Amino acid sequence: MLTASPSYSAHEPSPDTISGLVISLLFWLCMIVAAVLFGVVSLSPKLLVYLQLRSQFDMNQRKLVTLENQADQLQRVIDAMQHDKEFAAELIRIEFDAARPDEEVIPVDFPLKRDARVVETPLPDVTAEHMWYEPVVRNLASDSKLRISLLGAAAMLVVASFTLLQPDGLSPVPKGTRRSRSTWQNLCNRYSRRF
Repeated sequence: MLTASPSYSAHEPSPDTISGLVISLLFWLCMIVAAVLFGVVSLSPKLLVYLQLRSQFDMNQRKLVTLENQADQLQRVIDAMQHDKEFAAELIRIEFDAARPDEEVIPVDFPLKRDARVVETPLPDVTAEHMWYEPVVRNLASDSKLRISLLGAAAMLVVASFTLLQPDGLSPVPKGTRRSRSTWQNLCNRYSRRF
């Protein structure tokens, strides 16, 4: 008795085409995940150095802005001393603790005295702002066991994708062979040379 093979129309893809597409997608997905794992391991120390340098740069910028503000205030005092005679006379009077005849000087304790020559500016906030992902990067850059585990996972994905996710590996089993063959035997038979 003859059995008719199933016919496929032009609009329906054959099962071989669908399985090949799925296998190809799984292969490339494994390769992309392996590349991402390798990139994370190899780039995390560099990213950590960048984050540390960026934090130091930001702190230096804040200090620079504070110093520029102090320099501007001192420049205004210098300009006022050169061009405003009353201001200069008042600074001289404060410097020598001289009082005008109509003024009454009240002595105060030293902690309560205020020096007019000291320019008070708020100190910059020296705490560095950390990014939300910086602890993860620091952990990836410093933990060697985690790095080795991620590299091992990437290597296993590459090996698995090249050995198991090939279209020839899922070809139908001929009728004369047993279906209970092990995966190792399938791999050996698939990749061994036949003379």
